[in-house]
Amino acid sequence: MRRRNEVMVGSVVLLGIALIIVGTVWLRGEALGRGQIEIRARFNEVGQLLEGNSVKLRGVPIGRVNRIALDSAGRGVIVTMRIDEDARLPEDPVAVLSPESMFGDWQAEIAPRSAYSTYAYAEAPDPDVLPGYSLPDISRLTAVADEIAQNMATLSERVELAFTEETALKVGRAVDNVLDASERISSVVADQQGAIEEVSRDLRAATRTLGQAASTVQQVLTQTEQAISEDRLVKIVTDVERTASRTAALADTLLVVGRDIRQAAASADSALRTVGALAASVERGEGSIGRLMTDSTLFVSIRESNLELQALLRDIRQNPRKYINVRVF
Repeated sequence: MRRRNEVMVGSVVLLGIALIIVGTVWLRGEALGRGQIEIRARFNEVGQLLEGNSVKLRGVPIGRVNRIALDSAGRGVIVTMRIDEDARLPEDPVAVLSPESMFGDWQAEIAPRSAYSTYAYAEAPDPDVLPGYSLPDISRLTAVADEIAQNMATLSERVELAFTEETALKVGRAVDNVLDASERISSVVADQQGAIEEVSRDLRAATRTLGQAASTVQQVLTQTEQAISEDRLVKIVTDVERTASRTAALADTLLVVGRDIRQAAASADSALRTVGALAASVERGEGSIGRLMTDSTLFVSIRESNLELQALLRDIRQNPRKYINVRVF
């Protein structure tokens, strides 16, 4: 009987030890009968995360937190996690710590970086260490909310002090002025629409003219290039040089002709002065022509002599034998 009691006590003790071991393994997240691997992630801080908290992928538990320690420089926290070896991590994975429930439990979630691309992750120099980010807990959010509420209250008080009834009236008048100005601007724009369209047409016409001018310049440049390549420009320059030399010779000839013209002009001037002197002499009655021009009796005598000469010539034509008697022996 006594031996049976000892066996029962020993069995209970062994069963208790086994239960303690199994419970400890379960609480630590050790998977019995399944292979696990360790992964690490770096965080600036870990909040309320504890060893044994769950590790999830897409909301499904795949392991637990195994160890939490500061990095070698003391500027970050390295969290070691044991997860199932058959769990397939996403491309470019990151670790995000967040509250798991309202009772203070935390979790580590493995997710692709693209799912939370705006977070400032704590990068590690070791590529095998995942970047991590820790979301603020409820107490921190409450403190931030309280600070925001205080700031809003202060802002509300300042708005109440600044936004009096007089200010409201001024704001209303300002709004009315803005509306009036907007209506005036709309009216001016409507009035100037025709002018703007005309300017636009002029600009289009000017653009077309510039395009044509550019095309003409391009053609001139092309022709110039062709002339240069075909030695026509050299011929043109040679012709210009010949023309220049001929122009110079013509200029010399014109210079000589100019001198001759000046001499002829001087001679003509001398002749005109002589003619003028003769005219003045005739006008004064000097010489035969002068006396003829000034003496009327001489003019009458000459006229009578001319009449008599004409009568004589008529008589000779009418009676030639009277004056001419030719005898042939």
